[in-house]
Amino acid sequence: MKRANIVKEVRIIHVIVSALLFFSGVFLITWPDIGGIAARWLVGANLILTGAVRTLGYFSNDLYRLAFQYDLAIGGLSTILGVLIFMYPNNVPELLPYVLGTYIILDGLFKLQTAFDAKQFGMKKWIGLLVSAAAVCVCGIAVLVGATAWDRVILSGVALAVDAAENIWNTMATVRVRAKGKDRFEDLLEENK
Repeated sequence: MKRANIVKEVRIIHVIVSALLFFSGVFLITWPDIGGIAARWLVGANLILTGAVRTLGYFSNDLYRLAFQYDLAIGGLSTILGVLIFMYPNNVPELLPYVLGTYIILDGLFKLQTAFDAKQFGMKKWIGLLVSAAAVCVCGIAVLVGATAWDRVILSGVALAVDAAENIWNTMATVRVRAKGKDRFEDLLEENK
């Protein structure tokens, strides 16, 4: 399968998984008193799925290598946090805001770095990427300093939804696919080495 097709497929899968993460955030906002089992399945499974897709994205080899450049690290963290949610189901209501807050802050920080890298590439959308990444960081911090457990669950949902929306925006703004002619030319160069 050609590299361009793989990048396109990973981009589509990344957007779909981010949309699922967005709806998980909406679910937490709508039902903040959600029980441990439902939260475990909803958030834990989504974090594991997101981690797997983001790790796959790291190896997709998009043209600028901006959207997925830190996805090996954040994908691994996401998978680990998802597994921990399943391993400690009794602690999910108390730990969920801290797990999500930490994950969202780190993801926002990586996206801030991506925005500055996009500026170096001369991308005009870097300011939008910067603002959206900063919003993700603020949401993650708000989760960690929320007043009550109930507020933290709602803030976790808001932060998760904002982070997922930012993931979709970041993917659509930064992923570039090589032109067909360039793929063939690069393949010929590699064969002649």
